[in-house]
Amino acid sequence: TKAFKATYDTDLSPGINFQYGKMTTTGGHPQEVRVGTVDPRHAQVRLKALLSNNKVVKRDVVSQIALKKKRVGFEPRLATNGDMSTRNRVDAYAAPHSMAVSGGELLLAQACSRPSLGVDAAGNVAVNRVRNQISVIPPGKTRPHVIHKVNTHRDAGLIVLYTKRFASSTQTSYGGIEIILDLEGKVQANGTQQVRVLKVRKGGGNTPLKAGQAVLSTKNPTYKWVYQLKVGQKFPLTTQIVKQVDKPCGGTLVAAPGFDDVVEVQGGNHFTLRWGSNAAPSYNSYPAGTKRHPRSGLGVTKDGKVLMVVVDGRRSSSHGVTLKEMGQLMKSLGAVHAFNLDGGGSSVMARYKANKDLFEVTNNPSDGRQRPATQAF
Repeated sequence: TKAFKATYDTDLSPGINFQYGKMTTTGGHPQEVRVGTVDPRHAQVRLKALLSNNKVVKRDVVSQIALKKKRVGFEPRLATNGDMSTRNRVDAYAAPHSMAVSGGELLLAQACSRPSLGVDAAGNVAVNRVRNQISVIPPGKTRPHVIHKVNTHRDAGLIVLYTKRFASSTQTSYGGIEIILDLEGKVQANGTQQVRVLKVRKGGGNTPLKAGQAVLSTKNPTYKWVYQLKVGQKFPLTTQIVKQVDKPCGGTLVAAPGFDDVVEVQGGNHFTLRWGSNAAPSYNSYPAGTKRHPRSGLGVTKDGKVLMVVVDGRRSSSHGVTLKEMGQLMKSLGAVHAFNLDGGGSSVMARYKANKDLFEVTNNPSDGRQRPATQAF
């Protein structure tokens, strides 16, 4: 093996560095690597977790997702793909598999926790296995009742809260119940806000989603409190980013250190590095992680810098890495914690090229082009 060695090193702007280089992994496999090192506490740097066209079910290529955020005083300099989602779907099943927060707004919440990176307004970074716990205290009740998900598909046994960040409508089939709520601003990542029932649609589906509103939806009649809601009623809605101690789904929930004030959250799927030790899953728990593929990952260093790393694969010049090798690479770059993002044909890194004044793809995606994605970071 040969460690990563940068053959090209440049600052894309104050606080953002880009490197290109090569390495050789076990068995003599050549690898091409792109590394972005970002200081989120730098006054001129902002890290953003982005949805394609600001909707969960939309897709676009990573470079365009980033460029569409360009405005005076905000110039994209570096971007990579986000978490896995069901490929080629543009319906309720298109949602990425982890939580997403942008500008303090809860864009997406899943029922199980995932490795995630959070950034607060001052640029402080936290990494943990987290999800969002959403609860309400319905009128006439004294204990909190759980809402399982935000802006994803409506499983028969779960309750989902939809906002305008999902799509133009809930995209649900006929049946169950949908409660249209008056919403104060946006759904916060952490906090309590009052909601008011505007309309009850028993048997209704595919409810339009509008600014200043949210829709509570379920097909499970055992959640009687939802079916008992009436027009005009008010109740508190509370969100909190939590970590699950025992297991990703279910188990003990506790507050997630460093996530109480985050304004951006990007999730992934498997830890590759935890507290400086390799944390890649074993073959028995995740066989695909032991195979060579293009990989994208996020890491955080001891001094709070964020690493954005892409390793090309499925090419003669770069064979791709296992998750264990990705963890080894992240550690060699100075990461303390790191996790995997979507990979394969989705692995993309785009950067600003000053000599061309362009923001464009800098790696070699295995599809030969950018694969449309739901997220960019």
